[in-house]
Amino acid sequence: MESGEKRGIKSWLKWLISLAHALVLLLLTAFWMNTDYTYGDERMLVQWSSILKRVALGIDEDPPKTGYLFINLAHEKALIPLEDGLGNEVITDREKLAQFFQILKRNQEKVKFTVCDVFLKGQSESDSLLESSVKGIKNVIFPTHFAEDGKPEDLDVNVPHAIADYRMAGGGFLKFKLFQHDSLQTIPVHLFEQTTGRKFTRSGSMYFDNGRPGLNSVIIDYQIRAHEVFEQGEYPVVNLSELLILPEEIIVNDFLKNRIVLMGDFNGDVHETVFGSTPGTLILLNVYLTLKDGHHLPTVWWLFFITLGYAIFSRVMLFPEHDQSRIKNIRWVGPLLGSVLCLSALSVISYLLFNIHIQVLILTLYINLLRFIIRLNQAELSWSQVKDWLIELRETYFNFQ
Repeated sequence: MESGEKRGIKSWLKWLISLAHALVLLLLTAFWMNTDYTYGDERMLVQWSSILKRVALGIDEDPPKTGYLFINLAHEKALIPLEDGLGNEVITDREKLAQFFQILKRNQEKVKFTVCDVFLKGQSESDSLLESSVKGIKNVIFPTHFAEDGKPEDLDVNVPHAIADYRMAGGGFLKFKLFQHDSLQTIPVHLFEQTTGRKFTRSGSMYFDNGRPGLNSVIIDYQIRAHEVFEQGEYPVVNLSELLILPEEIIVNDFLKNRIVLMGDFNGDVHETVFGSTPGTLILLNVYLTLKDGHHLPTVWWLFFITLGYAIFSRVMLFPEHDQSRIKNIRWVGPLLGSVLCLSALSVISYLLFNIHIQVLILTLYINLLRFIIRLNQAELSWSQVKDWLIELRETYFNFQ
């Protein structure tokens, strides 16, 4: 009887420790998800999770084809003199932009919003015309970027603008930080607030969407992909010059009405993502769609799911029922395959059910270190084994993007 009680208490303590450890994992997850760092190897997990959801299971529905218009500015070029030195530089033709925004101003109540992804640096003869054409339009935004001193650059044309910068690395674009430098609003956030009526607020290091706690960094779920727009023609794409030769009534009723308009250089402004080359304007749109679907808002059910998953994972990893009898022969180098598989499965399920990816590789690093410390007193490791473990640990995990 006494031995049975001891066994029961021992099991209870194991689960209590596992639950406490699950909360530690949850805090690590929250911290890591709110940064804009990723590991290169996580790209594959994100990519295949999306393929499983969209292609194999057919869970996701594409955004409405009639809700968006893409206006390509790749062939709308003009020359202006270099500010420092002789010669000219190429910019987007601001006279053509002015013609478009004059039409938009007269009919702005019919258009949901316009994102003109043109960085207005450098001065041209048409700047005052463009500025007067945009003035008075409520639902329009232009991009700005950070200068070398870390401050947003002032545009040479006075138009509404927001930050369009995001972290790029060798493995391609994966995450987007909604507020840069903690408080500077990005274009997707501005678009989200203006089209939904919701408002982001900040208190300390916490961000809130209409009072609900949310993430400041999100792994983007590419609901509209480049090949769907530019190869398969699932969404309307038109060159600006071709659009402007049409009568204004047709431009408004057949192209602009009840749409979000995305203007940008879809040929030149292209970045690598987990789903191939994608125009920067389309990346910004997909960030907006991610916010629109609430992927930045963890729910109570997600917290319950992830805490339970971490508790079961911790129970298995910290207190294995059948441990290895010959500790000396355990290989301490490299990632723990079991941890990677379990956490990857948890991330996939989290994405399928709640649209939230978990960045698992940083957690396997922590688990690897924890198990190494726990068993260090049980195993007689030679210096060469420890050295090999540290080298492989560095090569496996310290590949930041």
